Amino acid sequence: MLPISRAPSCRALFAALMILMSGLFAGMVPSAQAQTAPATTAAPHITAEQARQLASVLNDETRRKEFLTTLQNLTQAQQGGTQGANGPSKLKPDGLGAEILGSATDWSRLASAQAHSLLRTVVDVRAIGPWWRHMRNSEADRKESLKLLLRALGLAFVSTGLFYALRFLLRGPRGRIEAMARIKGRAALIKGEDDRQAAEEAVEREAASTPSEATGESEEGQDKERLSRLRHQGALARLMLVLKRLPYSLLCLILDSLPVLVVPFIALLIIVIDPDADESTTGLLRALSITALIAGGLIVAVRTVLAPRRPWLRLALLSDSAAVFLFDWTRLLVITTGISAAALETLDDCGLPDRVVEALLKIVTLVLHLMVAVMIMRSRPRVMRLCDRGDRRGIGANALHLFGRVWWVVALFFDMGLWLVWAAEIHHGYAAIWKLFLRSAAALVLMRFVSIILYGVLERVFRTAPGWVALSEDTQTRFSRYYAPAQRVTSVVIVVLTVLALASAWGAPVKALFGVGGLGYRLISSSMTVLIALFLGVLVWEATNLTLERYARKVGALEGGAARLARVRTLQPMIRIVLLVLLVAVIGLTILSEIGVNVAPLLAGASIFGVALGFGSQKLVQDFINGIFLLMENALTVGDAVTLNGTYGVVEHLSLRTVHVRANDGSMNIFPFSSLGQIINYNRDFARAIIIAETGYETDTDDVVAAINEITAEMRADERFGTLIIDDFQMWGVDALNQTSVTVRGTLPTTTAGRWPVQREFYRRMKKTFEAHGIHLPYPTRFVEVKGLGPVPQKEETAERSPGQNTQEAGA
Repeated sequence: MLPISRAPSCRALFAALMILMSGLFAGMVPSAQAQTAPATTAAPHITAEQARQLASVLNDETRRKEFLTTLQNLTQAQQGGTQGANGPSKLKPDGLGAEILGSATDWSRLASAQAHSLLRTVVDVRAIGPWWRHMRNSEADRKESLKLLLRALGLAFVSTGLFYALRFLLRGPRGRIEAMARIKGRAALIKGEDDRQAAEEAVEREAASTPSEATGESEEGQDKERLSRLRHQGALARLMLVLKRLPYSLLCLILDSLPVLVVPFIALLIIVIDPDADESTTGLLRALSITALIAGGLIVAVRTVLAPRRPWLRLALLSDSAAVFLFDWTRLLVITTGISAAALETLDDCGLPDRVVEALLKIVTLVLHLMVAVMIMRSRPRVMRLCDRGDRRGIGANALHLFGRVWWVVALFFDMGLWLVWAAEIHHGYAAIWKLFLRSAAALVLMRFVSIILYGVLERVFRTAPGWVALSEDTQTRFSRYYAPAQRVTSVVIVVLTVLALASAWGAPVKALFGVGGLGYRLISSSMTVLIALFLGVLVWEATNLTLERYARKVGALEGGAARLARVRTLQPMIRIVLLVLLVAVIGLTILSEIGVNVAPLLAGASIFGVALGFGSQKLVQDFINGIFLLMENALTVGDAVTLNGTYGVVEHLSLRTVHVRANDGSMNIFPFSSLGQIINYNRDFARAIIIAETGYETDTDDVVAAINEITAEMRADERFGTLIIDDFQMWGVDALNQTSVTVRGTLPTTTAGRWPVQREFYRRMKKTFEAHGIHLPYPTRFVEVKGLGPVPQKEETAERSPGQNTQEAGA
């Protein structure tokens, strides 16, 4: 069996059945226009001279071509005038879309006319107005109708009161009967359970005493025989249980029937004591009594068989919920039918026109059929649980499961179909509906086999396709994602084929529709073209994505490929967006062209829009193109420390046209790619920490170089900075002789991330090391001379000053 999830939706089948049934029965009903149309129409007439001129034109090749050109021009002019009146047409006159719209318009117009005709035959209440005016003007008829209504209402009210009063009086005897039936039923259940256990023990003893080797039968055959014996024993026990309940049920039936007899008794009493009784009142009361007897008798009979909420009286071996469900719906249907029949009988005797009574009868019958449809829908879970009992296996269980899935469609079909046949008064309608049902069943069975084959082939293709060619794991994963869409497309195809099969079974001209040049043929051809375009688009999309992913993994596996991988990841969304836009444009134009939309104006408009966009957004295009080339050249990557147009910061985001840089002060700077005149990237390959040492003239530069090398050795030995320094200190030497200092310059190669940390730490250690080695770091000194002070001993001060200070003073 095919899984339920793969089977065509029963709701879709039901919808197709209802649509086809309504269309067919609407077609069976003669339309009002056809009935009112004249029997004959005036035939076109031409003279003999006109016929000879037409023959001469057709025989001459040149004149025939001119004639055909004239006809084509007239046709185009007429179409243009129609389009001008209804608005500009965007579909080709001979395109698929125009043909589908034309066919849909014709079908909807025909269906509307036929439905209107059917509705008018069902709801024909136009005669109520004349009848009401007649009753208002005729006092005798009005009095006669009022007399009948008063008798009918009196019968209804008095009978209802006596009915419930008599039921109340009979509650005591009925309760005692139920109590006895309950006691007997409990004893019968205990005896039945004992008989079942005894039968099981007997079967087990027989199985133990006669092994399968002695009888020559298999164990499976013996098990079947035992189950058959137990089943027969259970059936006999149930029959005996029903027979024991039957006397009490019959007594309850008699007691329940007594209140129903109140209605004819009250009707007879009214006829006897009525001084104005005549044939019309007698006939009405007799008809109402018969209706009440039939309806009440049916309800009493159903209550006796089902005995809702009283299993000890139930003759039908059903569960409590099933018995209550069936009784409630049966009582509702019978009461509705009885009240409607009584009301229509009363209105008919009051002089209501027969057409109106017939229309009201059809409406009431439609309401009853709709109630039956609701009952069928609400009983679906119960029937499904009954058909899916766990102890059943084999072909029978599968058949029951299929019945549980589709029985309600058949029931609704016959429910509404029978009403349509009766209401529309279709000749030989009941024979036609049975014929249609058998054809539909055959079509559904055939489509069931087709669905099994299609779903099975689909599942096998997706399961075995990885073995046909060597597919990577990613390719297999992407391939498996399309199983669900393929399954949905297959479901749509199956539903369409099912509708076509049902249409063919119901006599629709499917062959002519799908012939060469027909609407169905063009529709299938266009659908195949669209599906192929979609398949190629998906293939290109997936191939591009797989290629990008493989290239990204290949780049990431290389040594130092993190930066290149980041560049590839940055370019991937852009490539996908461009590819998606191209695919959507091409496939969209293909679909519109197949539908019949004239794509030439769209292409021309797109070209004009593209030219206008190119002139109006040159800067935007320049941003996009510059960004693509900068990213391809690996000029920028997210996380790089850069200086763009004099602004230093870290790249946080790259879009199609802008780069976002976070500056040291926290501000976000956004630069369009076209505005970047200079790009300084500090995160490429390696960096250099520039070290500048300024010492006094009295310091030996060799001591400075030794101190710098010492600092470099210490930092390379440090765990925090050893991984950041990639080489020894590169001494450039004495770089400048200043007025008061000597400049020694060199660089320390580092990683791109270690430039600033290494430089700051180097300067910190350099200060401490110079102080420890007595290397003087010069700083500017200023002397202020104040006049009027006494002389200062120059000899002692000169002795206390160092040579370097004297030099600085002289320089100052």
